[in-house]
Amino acid sequence: MRRRRFLQASGAVALCAAAGCLGDTAPPPRKSNALSDVELRTSGEQPRLQIDLADDPWVVSRYDGGSSSSLDAPRSLLGRLSPVGAARAKGGGKGGGGSGATGRGTGGYSSAPRTHNGYAWYHGTDDSDDWYDNHADEVTRYAVVVGSVGFASLGRNPTYVDDPPEPGPVPWDRTVEDPSGQHTFEAGDEGWYRVGAELVGENVDHSFGWASVDVHVKDDPFEGGMAIEEEWKVSPRV
Repeated sequence: MRRRRFLQASGAVALCAAAGCLGDTAPPPRKSNALSDVELRTSGEQPRLQIDLADDPWVVSRYDGGSSSSLDAPRSLLGRLSPVGAARAKGGGKGGGGSGATGRGTGGYSSAPRTHNGYAWYHGTDDSDDWYDNHADEVTRYAVVVGSVGFASLGRNPTYVDDPPEPGPVPWDRTVEDPSGQHTFEAGDEGWYRVGAELVGENVDHSFGWASVDVHVKDDPFEGGMAIEEEWKVSPRV
């Protein structure tokens, strides 16, 4: 079955709702499950980033779509984050920054909180789950479908550090409409890449924008070839 497409809402109010900026004080990034894994495949002539879409994608939002369109949120998915967690990427940032560090490219990676998929959580802190606990009656977990997948090269590390893109879509180098399963994208050069998933309500007529993962690909002096050094989950605030 093809993914159904969403009729874009118009105006600043709709854009703000999609991003989650609904008037609270410094809410944390929203939680979602869309890109379950990002790996670097080095077999063949060019290294390629392989993404795996989640089997049952969902997103947490303050959008009010009615109780009939919500999902019950199991604590295993929306519960406490590990302050450190197990990073799947090799290497890691050298900067400290303390637990909950939010820097990308300039350190803090090793101490940043991790999402349930193991990504470092951009703008996530040890207090983020307290916010979710205190605002449990304001947020809802929705089933979504991935309307499209985007892939973009963001430049080498100095370029990225000087001007890292904020959450949301970027000028994509390649997009795949109505994706499913696995998709691969060429990543032959050192630098940062973003892969994003456009989230569309499955049982509610609403666009939840994009969920993205930024990955830093570097030469691996130990194994030879290329390897992923950092993976950051980059999401708008809930």
